[in-house]
Amino acid sequence: MRISIKSRDGAVPDKLRVYAEKKLGKLTRYFQSIQAAELSQFVERGQHIVELSVEGDGVLMRSQERCGDPFAAVDNAVDKMERQVKRFKTRRRSERQRAGNSRDEELAATALESGWTEDEEDEEALPPITRRKRFPMKPMPPEEAARQMELLDHSFFLFLNEETGTVNVLYRRRGGGYGIIEPET
Repeated sequence: MRISIKSRDGAVPDKLRVYAEKKLGKLTRYFQSIQAAELSQFVERGQHIVELSVEGDGVLMRSQERCGDPFAAVDNAVDKMERQVKRFKTRRRSERQRAGNSRDEELAATALESGWTEDEEDEEALPPITRRKRFPMKPMPPEEAARQMELLDHSFFLFLNEETGTVNVLYRRRGGGYGIIEPET
């Protein structure tokens, strides 16, 4: 497992680095193989913010926590990740049992965090783009994209639709249910 621990505020203290590596080691019991784990720590308005991304078994999971103490923020982020993994494994197991199929499906997920806001009338009032993310997109059906969106607890999800071969956006509708935005050429 490749572990990357970084801080936007400079160097990560050795004590925090050792503590975070030890905590991240706990996640290996939930995955057959973890390709990469990335922990990013920074301070904003007096709060330590820890963002954790783990890629393993073809799935990318993300958690974020903020706390006054950096060690507690690491604890909370890892605990949140453990809950997400357990919930994901339970859902996956129950879906296979319902389908009556014991073969593993290849799952792909992406984490997408964006500063997207609704359009404003005055273009000059739009906030600047402060962050860009790039991620590999694997083809998946819309149902799998909905599962991944719920797993990541996002309100929208960008995915490559394996049925149409186009990039689609899946979003949660206010009245319940999901909507898909498909490009039209």
